[in-house]
Amino acid sequence: MPCLSLLQLDTQFPRIPGDVASPDTYNCALDIRTIPGLSVARVVSTHPDHGDLSFIENHLCGAPGDVIATSCGFLSIWQTQLAARSPVPFLSSALLQLPMLGASFAVDETAILTFDADSLAAPAFTPVLAGFSGPVLGLPPTSHLRRVIAEDLKTLDQARAEAELIDLVAGLQQTRPVRALLLECTNLPPYKAALRARFDVEIFDILTLIHATNPHMVNAGFL
Repeated sequence: MPCLSLLQLDTQFPRIPGDVASPDTYNCALDIRTIPGLSVARVVSTHPDHGDLSFIENHLCGAPGDVIATSCGFLSIWQTQLAARSPVPFLSSALLQLPMLGASFAVDETAILTFDADSLAAPAFTPVLAGFSGPVLGLPPTSHLRRVIAEDLKTLDQARAEAELIDLVAGLQQTRPVRALLLECTNLPPYKAALRARFDVEIFDILTLIHATNPHMVNAGFL
C-alpha cells in the first residue's frame, strides 16, 4: 500500500473527511508529521519567515511516504528549497497547479479560493502565483471556517462553513464568472461536492495534485 507523508502545522482544529489531514480522505496510509510551533499565524503572513528551514527539513528525513505534501498552501514559498531536500515528490501547495490551469483556461476563467487573500497578495508569494491575474477570494475574517482555523478551535459547524463558502462563490459568479476554482486552502476540499452541486465549475486542490502525482492515494469520493 502506498503511503502519503504530510507535514502538518501545529494545530488541533477538526480534520473532517476530505481535509488533507483526515485519514478518511485516502485509500493509502497517512503519515502525519506535525511540526511543533509552526502555527497558522507564522505561515500565513504578509511577511513570512524565510530564515532557517531546518526545523521543517528535519521532518523530511525518514518520512516513509511515497509522496510528501503539506497541510497549508502558504508553505509554497519554500517549495524549491524543500523539494530539493526531499527524496520523493514534494507538494507544498495546490498552487503548483497554476501553470497547468493557465494552459487549460483563459486568464479570466480561473479563480483562487484561499484562506487569506491579503497574505497571498504579498510580494513573497509572487513567484508562487506564476503571473496569475485572475480573481483571488479569501475567506472573510468573520466567517466561521476562517475563525476555526485562525483561532485553532476544537469544534466546527460543517453546515455553516459550507453555506458561507457557497455564498462566497455565488458572489464571485455573479460579478466575475469563472470556469475553474483552485482551492489553495487544504481545509476547503470537504466542500467540493456542495460547490459542484451549485456551480458549473471544475475544481482543483491539494487532493487533485496528490492524485496527479500518485493515482492510488486519494479516495475517489474526494476528487
